[in-house]
Amino acid sequence: MKKNRSTEILTKTIFLNFFKILHYYPKMHYMANHPDKYTSDEKHNYLLKLINCLMKTCKIKIDIQGKENIPESDGLYVCANHQEKFDSLAIWFSFPKKLGVILKDDVTYKPFIREVCNLVKTKKLKKDLHKIVNLYAEITADLKKGYNYLIFPEGEYSENPKDVEEFHPGSFKSPQRAKCPIVPVALIDSSNIFDKGFKSTRPIQVHYLPAIMPSEYDGMNTSQIAHLVRAKIQERVSQFQI
Repeated sequence: MKKNRSTEILTKTIFLNFFKILHYYPKMHYMANHPDKYTSDEKHNYLLKLINCLMKTCKIKIDIQGKENIPESDGLYVCANHQEKFDSLAIWFSFPKKLGVILKDDVTYKPFIREVCNLVKTKKLKKDLHKIVNLYAEITADLKKGYNYLIFPEGEYSENPKDVEEFHPGSFKSPQRAKCPIVPVALIDSSNIFDKGFKSTRPIQVHYLPAIMPSEYDGMNTSQIAHLVRAKIQERVSQFQI
């Protein structure tokens, strides 16, 4: 996803939702800066309320497939390909459980994203190797406690939506150590929103694929796990991405 394209989409989203942002943002900002005054459920529900508003105003539709593949237990590691700024919102919108997120540190300080990151459990990937090692240890502990996390192992937007870029092996250290289910998610047509002015052309497809259980990746190293998860997502993307 080229930078000017991504900026254009963000600008259009703000334009379409300007007055609603004025309505929602103050409380969102307050909740983000006073997290101890609200429960995790209250923060999560407010985020969903905001996402629903954005989807309705921008006339973005989401086609959800495979929700029955999501395990009932918690402590899930949700891995998706990355096409667009709306990717995480589409997954939060469709995922039936509270879901934290793992993001690069530098993107978490941008307006709106900063507040969203304070409404959900967020882990920030820094460039410092020592801090990354500690972060993976924290994520491992959280997964064992039953927290769910979303990550985009490509790290960046795909330049070609038909191709899923290589996944970073380091992204799979935590689930490997926590021995938790990995849920592959194939995002399709997310890159096509707003192709015709302010109107989206096709719904964003969110495909939840069968969870990869610990027994399936037992004995694999992180590179092999990354390859396995990417291959499953690429197969589904190749079937549906126009």
